[in-house]
Amino acid sequence: MKKLLLLFVIAAASATNSNAQDFTGNASAAFGIINPKLRVQYEAPLQDRASFGASMNYYFVNWTGPVVEPFIRIYGKRSGNGEGFFGQVKLIYGNLSVLDYDLYEGSLTKNRWSTFGAGINIGYKFLIGNSFTIEPLMGYRFLSLPLYAFESEEAEIYYSGIGEGVGWYLTTGFPIDFQVKFGFQF
Repeated sequence: MKKLLLLFVIAAASATNSNAQDFTGNASAAFGIINPKLRVQYEAPLQDRASFGASMNYYFVNWTGPVVEPFIRIYGKRSGNGEGFFGQVKLIYGNLSVLDYDLYEGSLTKNRWSTFGAGINIGYKFLIGNSFTIEPLMGYRFLSLPLYAFESEEAEIYYSGIGEGVGWYLTTGFPIDFQVKFGFQF
């Protein structure tokens, strides 16, 4: 996964020498209501119809902590990447807290764990005036289940269960991705 992320970053960085771009950068943010989280995103142009960037998320409930999502977008217009329909692919990495750490106290080697994943989205970037943006997007994402490091194998068997996996996919790891971000394009 680290090699794939590195390849993703290198490909995005090497293709930034385009001449026809509609904007220099776009910063946007949103707050997730159903599973409280703060999202901050930066997007930069990449060639004539493409862009790249990263969305940084911080989850406040259940598995708490930061999740970063580097992405690449292709816009549907014949020319331009400042507004319009787009398709997006992204990689996902998060470093999250253990759920109910007190329950596991004494049996875990760490109180945080890493999740990896990928996603695909479609969306539309509305440009209002010269610089205000509204960006709804929807799609699908897959994140790996919580994986805790236990002191002994007996503890792992005792604490492992299907309930936490179901809880993960109903909250932080929910596979349906729907966002509405508000931002400023410069």
